[in-house]
Amino acid sequence: MNVKSIAMLIRRSYLIVISGTVLLLVACTGVRFGYNHADIFLVASLDEYVDLERAQEKLAKDRISALLAWHRSTQLHAYSALLEEIRTKVKRPITLSEVTGLQQKLYDRLETLGTRAAPELAKLALTLGSGQITRVQHELTNSNAKFRKKFGYIRTSMENKLGARAKPFIKRAEFWLGKLTSEQRTLIWEAMARRDNGNYTWADEREARQRDFLAVLSKIQERKPEEQLATRWIRDYFADLAYQTDPQRRAFVQALRQSNAELIAKVIASATPEQRETLDKKLQDYAADFAALAAEDRKFGHRPYSLRPNEKPNPT
Repeated sequence: MNVKSIAMLIRRSYLIVISGTVLLLVACTGVRFGYNHADIFLVASLDEYVDLERAQEKLAKDRISALLAWHRSTQLHAYSALLEEIRTKVKRPITLSEVTGLQQKLYDRLETLGTRAAPELAKLALTLGSGQITRVQHELTNSNAKFRKKFGYIRTSMENKLGARAKPFIKRAEFWLGKLTSEQRTLIWEAMARRDNGNYTWADEREARQRDFLAVLSKIQERKPEEQLATRWIRDYFADLAYQTDPQRRAFVQALRQSNAELIAKVIASATPEQRETLDKKLQDYAADFAALAAEDRKFGHRPYSLRPNEKPNPT
């Protein structure tokens, strides 16, 4: 995956779930390059959404660099170990309970990252103006329209495209396993068909999470609380992502996670020897990449670069 593709992935997720950044990079063949340049990609993504002022740009560089340095030194070995654990379990037919257990470990890691990111986000959020938040909302609205069209989440039920909803799962499965068999594709199509795509969909949940985050940003911008309180509000937002307080949304997310876990277990159980070999190699390579990244004595934020094309790079 090239630099532009990595930047697009991060741009779509950073303001909503910063904790997903590293996991998105895992899905790219240039994981070491992407991780080692994540500070550049993230600042550029923020600038596109927010239109950072010069002082905000410096603040974003400093805080993102600090967050990534913490992440490298404290989290990457755990990611490597988790991938090795997955590698061991998928060498045989994996059970549903094992898949859900691994999912929970992943969510726990994301929650840890979100909690650590909260004070860094709070520092930047306290500097945002109302116009910048409006810009974020506008960018997200445009992104959501494209998301619904691309993945078949058009509100008119007759226009919902099962193929569009199955495509991303098929694409992810083929990334890890190689080309799927017709039976495996059928498994995925049937799983998508069983999901209720009427009253509430993943696109609706995605947009609800965005509205919640925009509400937090607006509250911080309007009330200008102490940094400690702003941090708590953002941490509460991330906690709500992990343990949704709204019962209907919680039921939807739990059902979706269960459906995904069942489908993952079935697809892995149906894997051919060649697919298992491909999966094992991918997991081994990424585990090694994370271990190598954790061992690197490399600092973020020490490259001269500029977000604005007409500016000369300023050393940092």
